[in-house]
Amino acid sequence: MADTRPFPHSENIHVLTVPLPGFPDLICSNMFVLGKGPVTLIDAAPKFPGSFFTMERQLSDAGITWRDVERIIITHGHIDHFGLVGQIRHAASRDIPCHVHEDDLWRLSSEYLGSGMWSRDADSFAARAGIPAVTVERMKRRSHFFKNLCDPVDNALPMEEGDTFEGKGFELSVIHTPGHSPGSCCIYERHSRILFSGDHLLKHITPNPFHEVNRSRLRSPEYRSLKAYLASLDKLEHLDMSFAFPGHGDSIDDIKGLMEGYRRHHRERFESVQRALEGRSRSLYELMTDLFPGLVEAETFLAISEVLVHLELLEEDGKARLIDEGPPARYGCT
Repeated sequence: MADTRPFPHSENIHVLTVPLPGFPDLICSNMFVLGKGPVTLIDAAPKFPGSFFTMERQLSDAGITWRDVERIIITHGHIDHFGLVGQIRHAASRDIPCHVHEDDLWRLSSEYLGSGMWSRDADSFAARAGIPAVTVERMKRRSHFFKNLCDPVDNALPMEEGDTFEGKGFELSVIHTPGHSPGSCCIYERHSRILFSGDHLLKHITPNPFHEVNRSRLRSPEYRSLKAYLASLDKLEHLDMSFAFPGHGDSIDDIKGLMEGYRRHHRERFESVQRALEGRSRSLYELMTDLFPGLVEAETFLAISEVLVHLELLEEDGKARLIDEGPPARYGCT
């Protein structure tokens, strides 16, 4: 695991860190324990071999056991943030209440995970994007592998913007910050002025506002991930924050500078997608290969998602248009 700096000390907050083998860009998974007993746990790492015992050892060093955990708050429904909930509940000998935003509840379900996290929506997306069949099959196998890194949480409780959670020495507020996923949330601790940012803010990489493939599961069919993500950045602009404690990597002190860097990145990506459309129409897969030459196949979805979320806003601004619905769909300049 890459070296990370110690998090700033804060009373009543313990930081738990576990490695993520095979995912060097993410560095590690961070989880946070608040209170002195009972305690609140924010996020639960993926179910890699040894991760549970790494967490348990760090808890023990802080004088805390699994039975002390009163609730688990999940910042969003990606498997690297709830993978160990089942093992934690088993170790505590009870169903610890688990909270996640309503828009991400389905991601934790047996029905979704049992499907291998692939769907008819995903097939439609792949056809629309023009992804070669051999690559789609490998994407499906990779998706089916990922379900091994978590256990379903079918009785998770929905949380919404403005919900609060309190305990001895802390007071948490839920801030809905969609973009990375429709249900992504940041959790704000009022006394320390610390923002637990999940994957909404990351110091070492620009978070992915993933295109939401599973359109049939959305509460709002008009959801656009990048548009939502940029609005979520604006929502945090005037919040009084001392630090952001993210789901991966180091803590963040220059939060506003980091957010401006994100905005600059997306402005530059808008321009590069627009330039790639000049001259002739392109499918999403062709745009991806133009913008990311030499990309490894395992990153295909991430790269196509990156192209599409910018293309959606270029369309909205009247700077790009759908020329042929396909499949594959083809886009060009206006």
